[in-house]
Amino acid sequence: MLSRRIDGAPDTGTRRLLDAPWCRDLAETLKANELLRELGTGNAEPVQCTLFKKSSDRNWLVSLHQDLSIPVAERVSSAHCTGWSEKEGEVFVQPPVAVLQEVLAVRVHLDACDERNGALRVVPGSHLLGRLTPIQAIQARDAMGEVTVPVPRCGAMLLRPLLLHASSKSVIDSPRRVLHFVFGPRNLPEGLRWRPRKQSVGSDC
Repeated sequence: MLSRRIDGAPDTGTRRLLDAPWCRDLAETLKANELLRELGTGNAEPVQCTLFKKSSDRNWLVSLHQDLSIPVAERVSSAHCTGWSEKEGEVFVQPPVAVLQEVLAVRVHLDACDERNGALRVVPGSHLLGRLTPIQAIQARDAMGEVTVPVPRCGAMLLRPLLLHASSKSVIDSPRRVLHFVFGPRNLPEGLRWRPRKQSVGSDC
C-alpha cells in the first residue's frame, strides 16, 4: 500500500510528503501508538515527513552528523535561532537545543535494511551530549563506539535528532525506501511557528 503511494515521488526523495492526506493520516496513526505516546508524541505535532529512496543506481553515503534543523513557517529575529536555509520551498532553522531534545523521529522502512543497503550507524547515548561540533562528534564516536541498526521490512526505528548517526552506500541491488517522520513539541520558543498543515479529510488514493 505505502509503496504504491510513493511511486510518483521524485527519485531523489522529498521532504514534503505531509502535504498528502494519506501521509498526514499515517502520521496521526503513529502519533497515537502506545509506545510513541510514552516517548512524548501524545502532545507532539507531526511536522515533517521525508522520503529517502536509496538504490544501486541512486546511491549516497551520509557522514556522521546530528539532525539540527527543523521546518518552520517563517524566519524570526532571534540570536538563539541559527543556520537558516530553504529547501523545497520550506524554511529551516537550527533552534535552541531544548527544542531538539523534545523532537522525535520515526523512520518507517518500506524495505528490509541492514549494513548492505544503508542501515543507520549510530553512536549510542550521544543524544545526551547536546549540540556537537564535527570534531566533538568524531571524539564521541571514538569514545562511545558505533552500532549498526538493521530494520526489517515494515519495521520502524525511533531516534532523537541529536543522536549521532551515519549511513553507508548500498552495496547490493536492493532498494532502501524510508519514510522519515518528525514529531515536535506543539509550541515553539523565540517566536517560531511550525509550518501550517492542511487538515486530513480522507485518503487521496
